[in-house]
Parts: sequence; C-alpha cells; structure tokens
Amino acid sequence: MMNKRVIQGAVILAVIILVGIVFIDKRSSKGSLYDMQQSIDENAHSMQDDRKPFEITGFTPDMIKENGKPMIIVMGEDWCQPCLRMIPDLTELSRTIDDVDIRYMDLEENRAAFEYFPIRVTPTIAVYNGDGTPFTPPEDSSIDYILYTYRDTGESAFTIHEGYLDRSQLEMMIEDLRSAQ
Repeated sequence: MMNKRVIQGAVILAVIILVGIVFIDKRSSKGSLYDMQQSIDENAHSMQDDRKPFEITGFTPDMIKENGKPMIIVMGEDWCQPCLRMIPDLTELSRTIDDVDIRYMDLEENRAAFEYFPIRVTPTIAVYNGDGTPFTPPEDSSIDYILYTYRDTGESAFTIHEGYLDRSQLEMMIEDLRSAQ
C-alpha cells in the first residue's frame, strides 16, 4: 500500500513540475503579460512625449500675438476621437514644418480658451497670420473656414475650421496660410 501511495505522489509531483516548466517556458519565449504591458505603457508615454513640444498649456491670447510666425491651433479634448486621430499628423507636421507654428491645445487643461475662442465643436482649428491677426483664406480654398468679425468694427476676429481634417487637408491649410504671407 505504501509503495502505491508513494508512486501516486511522485506522479502528481512530476505532473506539477512538468506543468510549471511548460508555463515558465511559454512565459519566457513570448514575454510575460507584465512585460507586454510595460512595452505598451512605454509606447504610450513616448507618444505623449511626442505631443509635449507642440502642446499649449496655460493658454493666454498674448501667445498668439507674440508668436511671430503663422500659427494653427487645434483645440480638442481627450475624449474626442477625431481630435486623437489628428494628433499623429499634427505631431509630425509640427516637427517637419518650420515656417508655420502648429500647436495642439487640450481644452480640458486650458479652460480660458472657452472664454476667448468661439468653440462649438471639437476639434476646432484657429488660424493666424504671423503678426497674430486672424488669417484671411483665399476664396478658392478647399477648406471650409468660418470667418468671425467684430460687429461694431467689421474687423476680423477669428478664422476657424470646425471638425476633423486629415493629413492632406492639414497640408492644404498650411499652403493656404503660406500663400497669404
């Protein structure tokens, strides 16, 4: 009887050891879930770091006037899917284009923007000339701009585009802005 129990115990122990070896082998060959999550987190942080150089924090209207070159400000929110889809293109364009300042502003972190800009939807894109005045688009532009004027003087107050723009449309907007300079 004793030998039978010893053999059963040995078999059970052998199965447990074998399962453990297989489990460890699979973890080491494919990477652990922890390692995979670390990699995902690092990539996400890297993407966020890519946003930082062009992200506006602590918005004031003087930022536009003191900028010194044409400016495109894309205003969005973290929950806005079209805004988030634009960020990779905006990031790349802001790094590769020197003559136009392309910036992103998270409206949840810049509540003062709601007091300054006519924001009805996100994303809202404001476009400015190098001297800080609202951009006047060409009449043949394929981008739908909304021009706001001051009621009492008729002067331009804002040039806005409402809604998502893909990369080619962003490039058209940049060309519109360049041609006006």
